[in-house]
Amino acid sequence: MPPASRKRTDPRGEATRAALIEAAESLFAQGGVEGVSTRQIGAAIGSSNTNVVAYHFGSKEALIREVYRYRLPAIDARRGELLVEAEAAGRTDDVASLVRVFFLPLFEQTDDEGRHSYVRFLSGLERSGMIATRMAVSAEFPNTERLFKALVACLPADARDLFGGRMRMLTALIASALQQIDQEAQIEPEKAARLFDDAIVMAASALVAPRAVDVTN
Repeated sequence: MPPASRKRTDPRGEATRAALIEAAESLFAQGGVEGVSTRQIGAAIGSSNTNVVAYHFGSKEALIREVYRYRLPAIDARRGELLVEAEAAGRTDDVASLVRVFFLPLFEQTDDEGRHSYVRFLSGLERSGMIATRMAVSAEFPNTERLFKALVACLPADARDLFGGRMRMLTALIASALQQIDQEAQIEPEKAARLFDDAIVMAASALVAPRAVDVTN
């Protein structure tokens, strides 16, 4: 008999949680957070239980956090691998290299239909004004935090306080490129890679752009 303190996992429950997370990721990407009800998320996985999201997650906000925890472990690990490679090559002071380290895992991540589902999800949160929820799980992904520090160090000193806002805008730029890739059903891998690389060049340039001059005074 297993120890009383050991928790048994329910394979069916875990499968339901994963299905709800994937459905939420897709639906929030399409309609934003405010445009999607928890009942719609449950219906998307074929559940007749109208409280299935509340049962497994408690709230829509908690479900958003679980989407992060579902996708980000692999993304954070990949960023860690790429950052080690950049460090070994002496490229940690090269903005374009670090921007690529940050966004390449988003380019590599696709769902079962070949769409860049996680970055589309981020776009949905941005439209809903809820992208700041990402901060709630930041400490769980140390490679990404280490990468952020390296990127901040590359910014001009007078623009470092703009980092958060600029990264949000750069994510929108990369998301637009990935959406374009997703919309071209028969796009060749080489063309997709070129489009992504072009977006990285633009993003790196924007990140280190001089701070706007205040002309109101």
